[in-house]
Amino acid sequence: MDSPAHKTFEPEAHWRDIAGALRAKIDERSLLPGTRLPSLEKLASQSGTSIHQARKAIEQLKRSGHVTGWRGKGNFVSEDTFVYRLSARTRFNANLSVEGKETTLKMVGRMRRSAPDHVAKAFGLRIGAQVQRAEFVRVVEDRPAILARHYYPLSPRFQSILDLIGHHGSVTAALAQCGISDFLRRETSISARLPTAHEALILEIPRTQPVLTTIGVNVGDGDCVVEVSEAVCRSDRVTFKA
Repeated sequence: MDSPAHKTFEPEAHWRDIAGALRAKIDERSLLPGTRLPSLEKLASQSGTSIHQARKAIEQLKRSGHVTGWRGKGNFVSEDTFVYRLSARTRFNANLSVEGKETTLKMVGRMRRSAPDHVAKAFGLRIGAQVQRAEFVRVVEDRPAILARHYYPLSPRFQSILDLIGHHGSVTAALAQCGISDFLRRETSISARLPTAHEALILEIPRTQPVLTTIGVNVGDGDCVVEVSEAVCRSDRVTFKA
């Protein structure tokens, strides 16, 4: 039996027929975000028409936002998008709940390492001092959206922070258990770049697709830095809004 992505069309199908059939399956979510579509050759063969007609159908779906083409990878059903609101109390889960989207936090790495220069500066440490780092992927609507890295000092107050993040699946809850009931974003910087091989693998994107990165410094009582965070965001999914 043909899968939804490989359903055949009537012979001599026009490109509008191909586009309409695929669009309907995308809209009804028979084809889920991130699904790879058949090649133009296979799509043409299945529809009983030419590669030219198949290409026109895919180009129309790209213009309408239903399909995204990745160079060297093929064509995929476009991912769901969402707004990441930046404020003094930036809270990722709260942002997404406003939009009615489901999100989970999956830890993919934890370690002690030498602090990057910007992290050492934020914590007031010497260059090369050791810090704790949690790395996790934020999954939105069952698809990876952000690879996050959160840094903490090695002080007794934060000695269990990585375990707490893994247990609660929430940075805010983990900080609260460390006695930090509230914290504010003191500064945020945003930039764009290409992903590393590791980031591309985790986010399920090609290395040619740019990512948006934010570096945030969070402070607690007395303007004391309690966390430095880096978010590597899929540019096809995330829109920042202040």
